[in-house]
Amino acid sequence: MGKTIPEEQIEMLQATTNILAEAADRDQMLRSILKMLSEKLKLDYGTITLLDESTKMINISLAHGLSQQAQELGRYRLGEGITGKVVQTGRSVIIPDIERENGFLHRTGARLRSPGHQTAFLCVPIKFEGKTIGALSVDKKVSGHRSLDDDLRILKIMAPMIAQAIKLTRRVEKEKKNLEDENLRLKQDLKHRFDVNNMVGNSNAMQEVYRMTEQVAESATTVLIRGESGTGKELVAHAIHYGSPRAQKPFIKVNCNAFPESLLESELFGHEKGAFTGALERKIGRFEWAHDGTLFLDEIGDFPVSIQIKLLRVLQTREFERLGGRKTIHTNVRIIVATHKNLEEAIKHKTFREDLYYRVNVFPIYLPPLRERKDDIMLLADCFLEKFCRESKKNINRISTPAIEMLTSYHWPGNVRELENCIERAVLLCREGVIRSEHLPPSLRMADTDAIPRPGSFQEIIENQEKELVIDALKKSRGYQKKAAAVLGLTERIFNYKIQKYGITPKSY
Repeated sequence: MGKTIPEEQIEMLQATTNILAEAADRDQMLRSILKMLSEKLKLDYGTITLLDESTKMINISLAHGLSQQAQELGRYRLGEGITGKVVQTGRSVIIPDIERENGFLHRTGARLRSPGHQTAFLCVPIKFEGKTIGALSVDKKVSGHRSLDDDLRILKIMAPMIAQAIKLTRRVEKEKKNLEDENLRLKQDLKHRFDVNNMVGNSNAMQEVYRMTEQVAESATTVLIRGESGTGKELVAHAIHYGSPRAQKPFIKVNCNAFPESLLESELFGHEKGAFTGALERKIGRFEWAHDGTLFLDEIGDFPVSIQIKLLRVLQTREFERLGGRKTIHTNVRIIVATHKNLEEAIKHKTFREDLYYRVNVFPIYLPPLRERKDDIMLLADCFLEKFCRESKKNINRISTPAIEMLTSYHWPGNVRELENCIERAVLLCREGVIRSEHLPPSLRMADTDAIPRPGSFQEIIENQEKELVIDALKKSRGYQKKAAAVLGLTERIFNYKIQKYGITPKSY
């Protein structure tokens, strides 16, 4: 029968298993193993050295019984000294007496001669998947010719366990580094995406918005963004945050009308366990999430009056308590609010506090409705066309002239958001290289800009299609009517009739 492992050594292996399972990180795990070895095997020193693949140097990763200065001296090349040879060859070594071993370098300078005793040195390779990644070595004072085979046996059993743990922590560290790099890349992408220079619109009103956004971004001033729904208030809030020194910190959004009053306070300020029925555990509020970053309160005009007092206090003192809590929490957060409502009217009707109004109205930015920036409609339409063509992998080159006329004459009650939805629908319906009028929603087909939207009739759809074909033919033939008629397979007489019918001027093309 083979030699059995003594009970004391079995206990040591069990202790090692517990350390590997419970340690919070690699250094704590290795340090605990070396401490346990020292106590159980009566060691003087213990070291775990790891091979640096990039430099091919063997460095002491952790040590027990050695000073930091001694650890820094313990560096070896492959094949250098006992440790270097063990890592190079992958074979264990027992040195019964280091004073009689010429190959022992005493690199750390920590070992002192002990009269009446000799110091043995045991070193085993740490391997993973057949490759040596380091070494586990120990120093132990011995008397006479005591066998060290049992000690070496224990080290050989523990080395693969250490190797597995080291490899696992390296994998975790690599994944953590990858996540950190990905997080940084995403933040940079967001910063680029919400850069004020990437916002679309050349109208004078939008130029003023850009100027004010850039002007306020660098400060910590509270900003009030006003404008109708769909004008891009959240986009401006993002641009302010990502153009500020807080760009690498959180941007937290709260839509104030998305939560009932009973939940909004908890959502903003958090709550303690047992604060109310159903509060089974502590909850961190949005103000704490946004610490050192930006909190965007959208539709603040819908804020319940009962919570406006608490918000006013946070704006004034940067302090609050969780619901059901007594501890005062300090927060360093930049506040941006937005609303489509007339806050001055809300103050008159006692639905919005006047003192809160003056607190949030420090730096107002007004976003004009799309009907007041007609020059930007086609810039936005082309931008959305490119976006949705890319997403749907379609090759649509342009928007036809009649479709452009419809887009620019419509009053856009839903503003930019409605235009975006309109172009998305058109791209989905279009099966050729041109967006035509029939691809646009029926609500855009109106007799004039002030008329009530009404669905287009079958005759209107046919006439719009016919008009677009005539215009396209003229564009292709550079205004030559004879060539344009040939493109459509019509006689010149019929083609001229169509031109007159739709009031088209061939010279324009």
